[in-house]
Amino acid sequence: MIHRNEISAIGEFLKPHGIKGEISAQLDIEISDIDNLSCIVCEMDGIPVPFFISSFRSKGAATALLSIDGINNETEASSLAGKTIYAKSEEIQVAPDADGLYVSDMIGFRIIDQDGKNIGIISDIDDSTTNILFIVSDSDGKSFYIPAAEDLITNLDLNAKSISMDLPEGLIDN
Repeated sequence: MIHRNEISAIGEFLKPHGIKGEISAQLDIEISDIDNLSCIVCEMDGIPVPFFISSFRSKGAATALLSIDGINNETEASSLAGKTIYAKSEEIQVAPDADGLYVSDMIGFRIIDQDGKNIGIISDIDDSTTNILFIVSDSDGKSFYIPAAEDLITNLDLNAKSISMDLPEGLIDN
């Protein structure tokens, strides 16, 4: 049996990828360190439950696509979406710059451009490619994509739920 004091958070499940049970995960550890884990753990009905990774592949610097034993379709993978991923504390080394904020935590944040103009609200994320994108909805109901690239973010205000970004010219045509 796994006890809560034996595990540490290492990331979050995002959403299913495809129809065969693969699921994307945002991780606070090096993706290659997944090989060192005997299992990952998720709380199911308040109980830490081990899951065994059958395969994984990188989908960016901090995102991986995981195949988990016993998860064989999109519906089963959906049951893990949004859940925190834990690992046995003795098996991990969390990256020193990990601040615990995931891209999916930014849904609902306001995007402000370099001129102080309100661009819109992040309504969802698109992680179907290596480059994760914010799906932003403006006040007119139009939606558009903005790269969720750290080098474009000039300020992140958690209290105001806003992200100031230095956006390339022509990215957003209103």
